[in-house]
Amino acid sequence: MRSLNLIMLLAVGACEAVYWQTLTCPYEREHESLLRVWCRQSSTDCCHGLTFSQSAHIVDGGKLKVTQGSDTFTVEVLEPSHGEGVYWCGVLDKNDTIIKLAEGYFHSSSVAYIWSFTRWILLPLLPLVTIFTNVCTRTTTKHISKKAEEPFEDAAVSRALEDSEYVNAASSCELE
Repeated sequence: MRSLNLIMLLAVGACEAVYWQTLTCPYEREHESLLRVWCRQSSTDCCHGLTFSQSAHIVDGGKLKVTQGSDTFTVEVLEPSHGEGVYWCGVLDKNDTIIKLAEGYFHSSSVAYIWSFTRWILLPLLPLVTIFTNVCTRTTTKHISKKAEEPFEDAAVSRALEDSEYVNAASSCELE
């Protein structure tokens, strides 16, 4: 029963976990002062999204965290604003052209995505775990109660003496 409770707690905990997806964006020194770009790819050469400064740490209402390194910036995504798909990080050139630094596929919610597959593995196992736990508990209970009912050695000896063979032998003696 404890294992069933543990599995249920883990399953519920997995649904409540927070998972940040990450993309590291390396840039050249000449692009250091340019605006940063985070966008969802709409075609092979185009994407739509938002821009932010190199000093920004929280973007898109807290859905993005940006960490600045010496020649990289890292974008951590809690929930992609424009749904799942391929996202780019980059810099906005002086002529409003996006220079793509890196790209990655982001799920609308990684935990939900992982859970959608994991639940099909775990959920059929839950009844099996319940049945197995129930059978083990009943077997253990029967074994313990059977040991408690077993007679002691003295009782076994007295039962053997009460056999009809011994009783008849004692009564077949003739008195003279």
